Amino acid sequence: MVIAKIIRCNLALVLLVGLYGILTDEPYWRDVGHGPCLYDYLFWSALAFNGPSGFAADYLSEFGSRSAESRFVIQYGWWCALLWSQWKLYHLLALWCRESRARQMMLYSIASLVIVAGGAGACAAWSIGHRPSEFFIDQYFWFVRVGGAACSGLVLLFVYAVTRRAYHPNIARENER
Repeated sequence: MVIAKIIRCNLALVLLVGLYGILTDEPYWRDVGHGPCLYDYLFWSALAFNGPSGFAADYLSEFGSRSAESRFVIQYGWWCALLWSQWKLYHLLALWCRESRARQMMLYSIASLVIVAGGAGACAAWSIGHRPSEFFIDQYFWFVRVGGAACSGLVLLFVYAVTRRAYHPNIARENER
């Protein structure tokens, strides 16, 4: 099944980014601040594919611990736990939208709305994050998380395209011949 491969690949991506973050002492650097490094770019890539689960995991980790190291591990644990449900919901929505042209148009409208609203939110977060502040170290924090959630619209369209090709009844009948 195509969606199972997608989930496994994204799970591997999130786990590898988390492991790399632990090896490079990212929890410490989050506390004291630093400019973007390789970990950040890998994290942003994983967040672009898995924005909703990554966004939720970041906030759920705040309830677990005050320690930077344990909060980091909790965040990635939540992210891996929420990943399956995020992709299954994407898949169910994509399968539901296959039924009619009106549902497809609704999917395109919702995805466009998520992308536009997320893009506007990311733009606003960029200006907030780049103001001088003593209270906030990571100037990319909000921008990246809102941008990652905005990418979920594109990811949703990708899932729809993949599942449409893989499970479309007419294509299945043609392949049987």
